[in-house]
Amino acid sequence: MSDTTGSLEIGGHKFIECIVPDVNGTAKGKAVSSKEFDQSEIRLAEAIFGQDLLGNWCDDHDLVDVADVDMVLVPDMTTLVTQPWADGTAQCICDCQLINGENLDLAPRSILKHIIGKFEDLGLRPVVAQEAEFYLVQNNPDPLYPLRAAPGVSGRIPNSPRSFQIEAMAEYAPFIETMHQYASAQGIELTGTIQEMGEGQIEVNFMHADALRKADEMFYFKRLARQAAQDSGFHATFMAKPMTHSPGSAMHLHQSLVDAETGTNVFADADGEFSDRFGAYLGGLQKYTPHIMALLAPHVNSYRRFESAESCPTNVEWGIDNRTTGFRVPRSDAPATRIENRIPGSDNNSYLAIAASLGCGYLGLMENLKPGQPIKESAWDLDYTIPRTLRESLEMLSSCEPLVDLFGERFIKLYVDIKRREIDAFSEVVTAWEREHLLLTV
Repeated sequence: MSDTTGSLEIGGHKFIECIVPDVNGTAKGKAVSSKEFDQSEIRLAEAIFGQDLLGNWCDDHDLVDVADVDMVLVPDMTTLVTQPWADGTAQCICDCQLINGENLDLAPRSILKHIIGKFEDLGLRPVVAQEAEFYLVQNNPDPLYPLRAAPGVSGRIPNSPRSFQIEAMAEYAPFIETMHQYASAQGIELTGTIQEMGEGQIEVNFMHADALRKADEMFYFKRLARQAAQDSGFHATFMAKPMTHSPGSAMHLHQSLVDAETGTNVFADADGEFSDRFGAYLGGLQKYTPHIMALLAPHVNSYRRFESAESCPTNVEWGIDNRTTGFRVPRSDAPATRIENRIPGSDNNSYLAIAASLGCGYLGLMENLKPGQPIKESAWDLDYTIPRTLRESLEMLSSCEPLVDLFGERFIKLYVDIKRREIDAFSEVVTAWEREHLLLTV
């Protein structure tokens, strides 16, 4: 993200949105005047990290203080950017601190910084790049109606896959141009745009960089993509599985480790072969990913993507340039050696998903693990080894002591509390499928 120079007054900003990503990756915060931003301490209730998707609050006061205490929002000035869609408004991502100056251990950005710090202690720096898939869909004011792909410039609605077709992507040219303009204005470098396998499904590729920066960029990107879609008269959705019989949306994470001093990729040895640290990191991904799925696939809807298994991994196998596996290692020269984690859905919180993937690799390094043998054939023909529901994922997360220790017991308990409440709320709803097939049959 580009650095901001000069004062806010010179920049012409009237308001600055001071924002933090909550547990679900939603932007929470406060809009303040440029004067207050410069001169005042900005506070917000820490209870926002106990709020679920339905707007309900955690009532376990061992996790969230019953007094609804304040935290301090500390702006990260490297994330201060002008909103290209709003006249005179800027936005800035903030870190969260307690009144005594300590980092708040519930904030997703703090958690990612904590995981990055573990690698820094080893003299290593994680490097990440995302591939984000999402759908462009018609405006849908009534959630009882299924989603449909957005009409293109021709006025036609795509009803069949047109994977990788330039003409199909050109149907959304005004949106894509606006999206790239907004991204460029915020210092986000996009390296490619693709028409994906679903009707109205787009994939955007990001340049690789430090892990925290990439999480910040994805946090901003989701917001700007939704805004660009609204400007075009439709919606952009990052749901993992928004439409029946269509592929799900993933957010693949390419990751590597470099020496903090030299910048050398430590996943390759002097001969350009996979290093021991590559193997240990990959072994950690294989061992711990099933236990951290609740952060990679954080919603009830997330698991519909895996059930369809269309271009979607169902296990933690790995392979060289094999897109059927959970972990693909692209063919590359030594400096570009990396692991692509293909399991995360596009609906994840970018801070927690990156922290989860890095955390698994870190534990692999600490335990000096070894990966399994690479798969050359289709991994879809092998056993399903990741949890199939959010409820199962939460149980596996809660019972995994190394991950609980790494992410913090308070955060894990609060996260599980929030997600279980969301499962309960979902389970209370009778669906159209049940009415269709059971109403007059059973």
